[in-house]
Amino acid sequence: FLRFENFESNNGPDLNVYLVNPDDPSDFIDLGDLKGNIGDQNYEIPADVDLDRYSQVSIWCVRFSVGFGTADLVPAA
Repeated sequence: FLRFENFESNNGPDLNVYLVNPDDPSDFIDLGDLKGNIGDQNYEIPADVDLDRYSQVSIWCVRFSVGFGTADLVPAA
């Protein structure tokens, strides 16, 4: 699972959560709609996803092709 804790983002239309290959931003996996722009959230990562390849998460506005933010994935402690 991908977990957002203390998450906060600007609101926008048609926001999705993407796992992104930082070496090729056109290579991504869509984890679905952003559940909300504030608060803790969980997103299921398919079991066959190579997290060495997709090492960043991005909030992406599908309607306008604009990124709302990107962060590196960090394993849970």
